[in-house]
Amino acid sequence: MPLPRRLRTLHRYVTTRPQGILSTSRASARLSAYVYGNVLVLAVVVAASTSSIDDGSATALALGTTVTTFLAHIFSDGVASAMLPEEDRSRRHRLEELRDSVPIVSSGTIPTVLLGLGWLQIVPTGTAQIAASALITVRIASIPIVAQRLRGERLSWRAVAIGITLAVAATVVVFVKVLLTH
Repeated sequence: MPLPRRLRTLHRYVTTRPQGILSTSRASARLSAYVYGNVLVLAVVVAASTSSIDDGSATALALGTTVTTFLAHIFSDGVASAMLPEEDRSRRHRLEELRDSVPIVSSGTIPTVLLGLGWLQIVPTGTAQIAASALITVRIASIPIVAQRLRGERLSWRAVAIGITLAVAATVVVFVKVLLTH
C-alpha cells in the first residue's frame, strides 16, 4: 500500500468512530474520564523519584492510582445513576457508564508498564519516567482530537493547537501540584 494511502487510513482511524458519534452526555462522560485519568497518572509519574522507580513503589502507586480512580469513577456514576428515574437505570445504561470509564484504565496501563520496566531494570529508570510522562502528555494533547472524533467532526488545525496548549497547561498544573505537595 503506498504511503499516502496508509496516511489516509491512519487519519481515518484516528478521526472517525466506526460505531458513529456518541450522545453529548456520553461523549462528555468519556472525555471527563480520559482527562481525569491522564492528569492523575501524570502527577504520579512526575512525582516519582529514581529510588521509587527502582524499588517498585512508583509502579505500585501508578497501578493503584489507575485502579482506585477507575473504581471511584464507577462508584460515583453508580451513586449518581441511582438518583435517576427508574427508566434511566437500565442494564444498558449501567454498561454504557462502565464503558465511558474505561479511558481511566487506558490512561494508566502503559505508564504503569513503563515504570515497571524501569523497576525490573529492563530500561533505565530515567528513560522509563520520561517515556511515561511523554506518553501521557501526548494523550493530553490529543483531547481535542478525541473530542472531535467522538462528535463525528473533521479534524482541524485549531484542535491540534488547542491540544498543544492543553498539554503545556496540564504539565504546568502537575508540576505546581508536585511542588506544593511534595
